[in-house]
Amino acid sequence: MSLEQATRRARRSVLHPSRRRFALGLAAALALALSAAALAAGTSIHVRPHRVEAGHLIRMRGSADGCPQGERVTLLSKAFPHRHEFAGVPAVYTRVRSGGKFHRRVRIPEHRKPRRYSITGRCGGGNFALAHFRVVRHD
Repeated sequence: MSLEQATRRARRSVLHPSRRRFALGLAAALALALSAAALAAGTSIHVRPHRVEAGHLIRMRGSADGCPQGERVTLLSKAFPHRHEFAGVPAVYTRVRSGGKFHRRVRIPEHRKPRRYSITGRCGGGNFALAHFRVVRHD
């Protein structure tokens, strides 16, 4: 093989700069998606009861797997009282216990409108889980 043939073959095997950027971007997005899926695989929020009258308690428990024991868990919902807030959304706090578990009870204010609400869990600077429940009219 001549030097000219080897040079042409080498040039063909190298990706064009735009294709290289695309390939790198695709690889980065795939790595990020896989790491997020791996982190989310062990996380959860469970709410009981699923339907609650305004003025009554809900119980939240779950797993913040990946957050160290003792780390603060922030649970956010527009249904919660406005004692604490995170980014303008009412919040309650708890701590990660052994095995990545957490739990918290909160009373839904009597004036909260009946509708479906979500609860988002945060720990270590990122969201880790989402759950839903419904506030029903207090009779």
